Amino acid sequence: MVTALLERAEPTLVLTLSALLVAVAIGVPSGIIAAAYQGSLWDRALMFSALLGVCVPGFWLSLNFIYLFSVRLGWLPVAGYASIFSDPVAALRYMVLPAVSLGFNQSALIARISRSCMLEALQQDYVRTARAKGVSQRSVMWVHAFRNALVPVVTVIGITMAILIGGAVVTEIVFNIPGLGRLIISAVLRRDYPVVQGVILVTATAYVLINLAVDVLYVFIDPRIRYG
Repeated sequence: MVTALLERAEPTLVLTLSALLVAVAIGVPSGIIAAAYQGSLWDRALMFSALLGVCVPGFWLSLNFIYLFSVRLGWLPVAGYASIFSDPVAALRYMVLPAVSLGFNQSALIARISRSCMLEALQQDYVRTARAKGVSQRSVMWVHAFRNALVPVVTVIGITMAILIGGAVVTEIVFNIPGLGRLIISAVLRRDYPVVQGVILVTATAYVLINLAVDVLYVFIDPRIRYG
């Protein structure tokens, strides 16, 4: 059982981290741009995209990506997995579609939270003081507002990573990735209870470690936070 868990942990971990990278790369800049241009066409377009990310089912997006980029254009493989340690280039090609389809859904929450936190930070007195001193808009956004809005954003990113670990089951099935999601589905069908318990234990441990890492990051993000 331990061997099966170790073999299946790598694909799930690679998929989760890749999808998280996609979600953060889309969500955080979208939230910042939407907050900087509140009420503009950019704001409405980005928040509409975030709404689509919440509403569109992940499996439907995955199947459409497969049809467009694999069947029609032939740019990427339809399904499968290659180890990142044996062939990084092939692993990247196999992981692009599942990571984007899984990360796009979660980027919506990060974008909306980033926008809300940035709007709240931009209304604070220190931002008005910085603008009154003649600080550039870029410095106001990134140095003053974003730094103080980062704590709740990091919290959401940690929650998103935990969600991705559990939500990777459907994506692994669609793209035929031999991860923990497929392992627990096959174990349930076979009534292999030790394997089911092992996967659940690994997932619960990952949740705890992610929450611990987020709590530790708070200290580096905001020096005012101290753990006694």
